[in-house]
Amino acid sequence: MRLLKTNLLMTMIALCISVTVNAQIVIHGTVTDTEGPLMGATVAVKGSTGNTAGAITDMDGKYSIEVKSKKTILVFSYIGYTDQVVTVGDKKKIDVRLEMNHTQLDETVVIGYGVQQKSHLTGSISKLDGGSLTKAPVSDVTQALQGMMTGLTVSNETSEVGVTPSIRVRGTGSISAESSPLVIIDGFPVKGGLSQVNAADIKSVEILKDAASAAIYGSRAANGVILITTKQGTPEQPRYKFNFYQGFKYAYQLHDMMTSTDWFNLMQQEEALGGRPVMAQARSAAYLESLYGATDWQKEGLNDVATMTNVQFSVSGGKKDTKYFVSAAYMKDQGIMRSNTLDKVNFRAKLDTRFSKSVGFGVNFSGTYKRAERPRNNFIDFYRTPSFLPVYHNDITTALTGYSGFARGSHFNNIETPTGEVDEEGNPLTEKTSPFSSANNNPRSVMANTMRWSEDFQGLGNLYLTIELAKGLTFKTSNGFNVRFSPSYTYGNKNATKDGEASRATYFSNLYIDLLTENTLSYHLNLGSQKQHSIDALLGYTAERTRVQRVAETATGFATDNIKTLNAATIFELASSGGNGDKAGTGTFRYPDVVLESYLGRVNYSYLNRYLMSASLRLDRSSLFAKGNRNAWFPSVSLGWRVSEEPFMKSIEAISNLKLRASYGMTGNNQISYQAALEVLNSANYVLGTGNGSLTNGVANTSSTLANSNITWEKTNEFNFGFDLGLFRNRINLSLDAYYSETKALLFAQPTQSFTGYSNYWNNIGRVSNKGVEIQIDTHNIRTRNFSWETNFNFSLSRNKLLEIGGESQIISQGERNECYIAKVGSLLIQYFGYKTQGVWKSQEEIDANPHFVDDIPGGLRIVDTDNNSMLDANDRVPLGNPYPDFTWGLTNNLRYKNFDFSILIQGVQGITVFNGDVFYTETMRYNKAYTKNRWISPEHPGDGKTPYEKSGHNLLLTDYPLQNASYACLRNLTIGYTMPKDIVKKMHLNDLRFYLSGNNLLYIWSGDYRGINPESRFTAGPYTNTLIDGYQRGGFPLTSTISVGFDVNF
Repeated sequence: MRLLKTNLLMTMIALCISVTVNAQIVIHGTVTDTEGPLMGATVAVKGSTGNTAGAITDMDGKYSIEVKSKKTILVFSYIGYTDQVVTVGDKKKIDVRLEMNHTQLDETVVIGYGVQQKSHLTGSISKLDGGSLTKAPVSDVTQALQGMMTGLTVSNETSEVGVTPSIRVRGTGSISAESSPLVIIDGFPVKGGLSQVNAADIKSVEILKDAASAAIYGSRAANGVILITTKQGTPEQPRYKFNFYQGFKYAYQLHDMMTSTDWFNLMQQEEALGGRPVMAQARSAAYLESLYGATDWQKEGLNDVATMTNVQFSVSGGKKDTKYFVSAAYMKDQGIMRSNTLDKVNFRAKLDTRFSKSVGFGVNFSGTYKRAERPRNNFIDFYRTPSFLPVYHNDITTALTGYSGFARGSHFNNIETPTGEVDEEGNPLTEKTSPFSSANNNPRSVMANTMRWSEDFQGLGNLYLTIELAKGLTFKTSNGFNVRFSPSYTYGNKNATKDGEASRATYFSNLYIDLLTENTLSYHLNLGSQKQHSIDALLGYTAERTRVQRVAETATGFATDNIKTLNAATIFELASSGGNGDKAGTGTFRYPDVVLESYLGRVNYSYLNRYLMSASLRLDRSSLFAKGNRNAWFPSVSLGWRVSEEPFMKSIEAISNLKLRASYGMTGNNQISYQAALEVLNSANYVLGTGNGSLTNGVANTSSTLANSNITWEKTNEFNFGFDLGLFRNRINLSLDAYYSETKALLFAQPTQSFTGYSNYWNNIGRVSNKGVEIQIDTHNIRTRNFSWETNFNFSLSRNKLLEIGGESQIISQGERNECYIAKVGSLLIQYFGYKTQGVWKSQEEIDANPHFVDDIPGGLRIVDTDNNSMLDANDRVPLGNPYPDFTWGLTNNLRYKNFDFSILIQGVQGITVFNGDVFYTETMRYNKAYTKNRWISPEHPGDGKTPYEKSGHNLLLTDYPLQNASYACLRNLTIGYTMPKDIVKKMHLNDLRFYLSGNNLLYIWSGDYRGINPESRFTAGPYTNTLIDGYQRGGFPLTSTISVGFDVNF
């Protein structure tokens, strides 16, 4: 009995001890800052594997949390504030006052030749963290920037891989000189630099948008500046990162094309409604298709499965005085189009070390190798091929035509099919037809017998040394190189595109060498008893020498297509006049070295951290211009007022930050031809002697554009006004900029009279203005223990105007189909120009009763007599629209729930018009349902009264009919990720492990007026290299959607 009582007593004591040990201590209190209660602050329990969130403060800043013991450590945190750590002890109530972390709120922004606190910026600069660029599965960083930043326009002019998208900052400011922005990677200007850098290596991207920010780069900055800062090591144990993803691609949408049978049935239906009689070729094509089936030619041009693979590895670390970062990446990207691939290898090494407290040294080297293969065909070659035509001849077609192998339209010329009139016994008679009389090989045959590839080798490196000469006075010298070798090669077998064509090969190579030295002296000084005056000064000297050399070979006469090397050729074509290695032909050409020498200075001043001023001045001297015109000054000045720091603003709790900005700056543009100001003599032949004479080698100016030694710098003056606003402890941040710029002394290849022997000559003859508005909104919507949600929205609107063009009132340019574009003083720089239409001609009686062209027929487009003179002629042409968007926008949402993360990017372009050149092709108007729906059939059945019957009547390419609204909204990226819990990852001896699923271009919404399959596509070859022509698309590849899965691991 005693033992029983003893056991019962021990049990009760143990139970009491257990209850005591497991009892939860309730801690409550209030979290405040200098302005009062903080809503949404996090109260977490500090643990060995990280903090465990326990509570979130309410609207009064109050919280309540249960802890296990008095030894528990609580961590109080809030965005923009310094964390506080408190041990519970005997306290039941813990009130905490958090202090604002100015370092966290006031992030550092990279500017020209230095860095600056964001709060002290007086210019217009957009910044993007490098981590945002790795979410999208793309092979070019440029694509990842689309829709992410204000003032930046990225256009995917083709869906082909290995082709860099077009990029513009604040529109177009020139008509002959280059309009692409200056790209600088770690302080080194790199032409085409965005396509060379690996997204995972980027720490941040800054865009210097206004002239005040960019003027420090002088003559190269008229089109804006994009600064890329790559990652560097940290003074800690080595950290390894491995990233991998595998993507799968598909065509987002194809043309809705009729088969040959569908076309035949449509013609029968229309004939029954009084339409045109069924064509013999429609009957025979449908008959052939009934024998062996239809070919889906669009799918024949595409890969069944296109993939992309990306592997990345990096290591970073160091000690107190030495830091290093090394990375390598491999990308294999396959386009959805056949014969389109990209292989890309990146390597980067970065070392920073300090020899002493005053001397630092660094080396930065990167290498890139790319090999791209692109198809010889345009996509339109596939979708305009009729479906009755097989890829290869089969038993039926061989018996019918006598051909085997790849099928061709001309193989079916004058064939006999039982599709004629029915005889007395009800049997159809045979008729001789040519269902598709093209002499060209079918596109699969062309693709199999041609090849086109290019390579790109690039090495970029620099050494830099910093010396602190005195307190606040630092000298830095940086010396580097950029070497790029880009060979390309094409080969076409004998009869590659049609019979009688000789085998032909071309080789081009471009060697680009850029050497740069930059030397700067910077000084920082605080003055006043309370250091209310802050001065940062910069002086610098830079010199850059650029050399370009090209080699070109064009050869024919190959004995066999099995040996495709150029040394197997027997005939080499001479370089064309004015080319000599720069264009097709055989020759070498070395451009004169371009030397740019610059002196620069800048002063940043701050008083009481409220009143800000920045001024810069740069002198550039370029060898591209003749003596007397080589020097140019580029000044800038900007002012800022941090209104929120004024004493009278402290009582307004809602406003956390308010800054007003105004700036003026001048930038220049020297991106012109080496022979614009200097006449260059090339090899040429002269006819000398009696009779027919003989050719004698000599030299002459063979260019079609006459040089002008009097041309000078193209200069842009820009004014920018803006403000930055932060609300509710910076939970909502708004930046707004309005700008106006005017480019004077436009460098323009002006047309001239043919009797001069030249078609153009260089001149400073015009002015163009740009104005616009940019809005950036960043919000921290929700931040709780397990859930956070942030939103970023950007909006950009830009308008240009041609103010002057050499005394002319307008210049009209023509595209490949004679469609016209007009540059008219007082209007937008480029406008479509042609005839305005008012539906279709319903009948011949309607034509006879109204002004018309002689080739007008019923079912054709009816052109408006715009000058009301009762006749139609060239004077009725008017501006029809323009290729510029009304505005562009992007919306990003980033969400996190516990270990899950979710991001979505929607990007759009509104109010943009394209010229759809696909309407040139009869097959487009005949087989594409987008152009046959509701079309005119007969006077009794005019359809919708707007859609013509095929290409009837006057040339529709000279009218507004091909113009289509290409506005769109795109689900550009959707990413879902999951980060493994810390305790599990730790058991795997890893630091972090994240898996994710990502999709690109998953959904498009575009105007019903658009009849193509890729509103972003643009044709940029031939006459479309002319800067006064834009907005034309033809045969664009389908949009590409991508779904990828991957993982990131840190250890």
